[in-house]
Amino acid sequence: MAPGTRRARRHDPDRKERIVEAALAVLARDGVAGITHRAIGEAADVPLGSITYHFATLDDIVNQAFSAHVEKLATRFEDRLASCDAGDDLIECIVSAVTDDLAANPNELAVTYELYGDAVRRSDNKRITQRWMERAEDALSQHYDRATARLLDVVIEGVMVHMSIAAQPMSKDAVRSLLTTAANAGAADN
Repeated sequence: MAPGTRRARRHDPDRKERIVEAALAVLARDGVAGITHRAIGEAADVPLGSITYHFATLDDIVNQAFSAHVEKLATRFEDRLASCDAGDDLIECIVSAVTDDLAANPNELAVTYELYGDAVRRSDNKRITQRWMERAEDALSQHYDRATARLLDVVIEGVMVHMSIAAQPMSKDAVRSLLTTAANAGAADN
């Protein structure tokens, strides 16, 4: 390049979002402990300077990635439950939300449990996790009383843990049975 000439800046309006998506891929693959600027830069195919331009710290990237992840999952869960009509089998609708939406993608499951583990240590991520649980419970409470909605949410979280790490996959029938038991127990307490 000749002295005094500037290289044209590459127009990349989606770079920040690509960095966040790359951070999610690295979180799924390597976990919070393995996330680095370099790993994110390689996954996003951007120079390291772009990462530090858009994010002050690595924690900022992780926080943004977890926020984007929770927004996607919570919206998907809310939409699924909102689509359940009064005449629908609500348990079947929730089974589909769990097995077809929340637990269908191993990378999303991995990121979810990275978030839960990190929330124990970082208050920002604890707030993100708490908001996800509130949104799930709110979506369930559109169909059940608050106590039953909370019980179902706790069962869903437990089912997802088992689905992500169990040696044998959990069938839809097993998920249906657990959710039906929880819904009936909640209704019996009221």
